[in-house]
Amino acid sequence: MSHWRLALGYSLLVASGAVVIGGIIWVYYAGAQAGGFAYGVAVGLASFVSTALTVSMLTSGSVLWRAIGAGSFVVRYGFVAVALGVPAYLGLWPVIPMVAGFAGVYLAENLILIPGALRMIGGSRREHKKGAERRVTA
Repeated sequence: MSHWRLALGYSLLVASGAVVIGGIIWVYYAGAQAGGFAYGVAVGLASFVSTALTVSMLTSGSVLWRAIGAGSFVVRYGFVAVALGVPAYLGLWPVIPMVAGFAGVYLAENLILIPGALRMIGGSRREHKKGAERRVTA
């Protein structure tokens, strides 16, 4: 369940940053650009949080839930394509701010989550190495 806490905490952090950036866009450009940016961020966050659902399904004991979890990758990408493609095609939102909001969620994910994951992996490697040293010297 820690992946849910991570996903929701990250989503709150990104959403709060998006409010600030959206406000700046609103002041310097227009409401339509800020709305498109907010829509792109919302689609990105929905896709990101659905990853936690996928992880839950993939780590369950049931073969059925794991199969559904594997299939959810395709569904998530289809959702993103439709959620961004249809408004872009119909001209409902300015495309560049919408895509920038969506891409910004994944850029922020890499800037925020990956360093933490690398620290966790590095810590486990150091512990493993210390354990190996103890066995050799004992």
